[in-house]
Amino acid sequence: MRTTLVILATILLLQTKSAAQDQPAGHFPFLTVDARKKEIKVDCEAIDCRNPLEFFLCSTGTNEHESVLRSKVRPSHLHAALLMIGLQPGEPVHFDEQTKKWIPPHGPPLDLVVRFERDKRTIELPAYRLMRDIKSKKEMPPLTWIFTGSRVMENGVYAADQTGYLVSVVNFDLTVIDIPKLASSANETLEWEINKDLAPPGGTPVTLIITPAAQVNAPATRASAISPAPAKINNPLVTIDSSGNIKLDDAPVENPRSLVEQIKARKLPDRTVRIAMANAIEDNPTAREVINALSRADIAFLTIPQAQAVATTTHPIQPAADDDLVQRLTDEWNQKVAPKDATLRDTAKSHAEIIAQLRAEQQRLIDAADRIQRLIDQLDKRYQEMTQPPQQ
Repeated sequence: MRTTLVILATILLLQTKSAAQDQPAGHFPFLTVDARKKEIKVDCEAIDCRNPLEFFLCSTGTNEHESVLRSKVRPSHLHAALLMIGLQPGEPVHFDEQTKKWIPPHGPPLDLVVRFERDKRTIELPAYRLMRDIKSKKEMPPLTWIFTGSRVMENGVYAADQTGYLVSVVNFDLTVIDIPKLASSANETLEWEINKDLAPPGGTPVTLIITPAAQVNAPATRASAISPAPAKINNPLVTIDSSGNIKLDDAPVENPRSLVEQIKARKLPDRTVRIAMANAIEDNPTAREVINALSRADIAFLTIPQAQAVATTTHPIQPAADDDLVQRLTDEWNQKVAPKDATLRDTAKSHAEIIAQLRAEQQRLIDAADRIQRLIDQLDKRYQEMTQPPQQ
């Protein structure tokens, strides 16, 4: 109940415009918020997680076996901080009984950026770059999270304070920050793992910076180092064509490692380069390798319009699809999978409800154990007072 009152008190404060203007900054344990800049900073720690990911950030001591970062911040405090920068929670993933469909979560879009130290230099990267596809090892495409907000349960507890769900990469109805598309938490559907090429080692202090995004799925590009000088027309230009050929100011470069060595040899005063790619980064493995190599070397970069990249080869003609095969497989899917649609939805809903009840029971036992421990401490203290020799 106390957590609920904290959130309600924060909402009342935000309804007073002058209060927000007079107190632009706020502090919670392990979190600071600047309402005027609309910026939240969360104290986190990197995790050496080797499992498929369900979370980008979880509360310390909860789902650390499937998260990139952990933090001691209370989820309800993060919720309050998002309110303080003028955002209102949307709605988590839910099942619509009328349409018999799962409805994706929605809410105000957020940019998440991580900041940490590596080799005595400060590194700043979009949060999604710390994750990659489990099978292909391709870096996660640009992602904008959303503020869905958890909820207050019947017992007066803010649900995310109980579950530890802070920032997820699959859908949970009790998480504070989610992704804006349907993504199941079933083990066989998990697709992301930690990007070991960029993620800091476990135990590294990390600051998570949260700001409102300009628009959904279009986060602003940030360079790899803090406050790099703006890229100028005379900054080196790296071009990567659709076939993966790399050039540095029109001179061919053998591979990303050689590119980094050549850039370092130039001893640039601001260590900033421009990058132009002929196609999207998710379709260009070499481009991802180049960006990862630059990030590891602490070389800042700024992407410029793709039209400035010169494609040196033409795309080969793709063979036509086998229409008969496609139709046969479609018919097979409709025959074997489609009829189970309602059953799968009901199963997923039942699973979520059962897990929520089990977590509630888990928390009840934890609370009971805490009460017993406090009583043990009190009785021990009284016993020590009773058995101490009288003072002379």
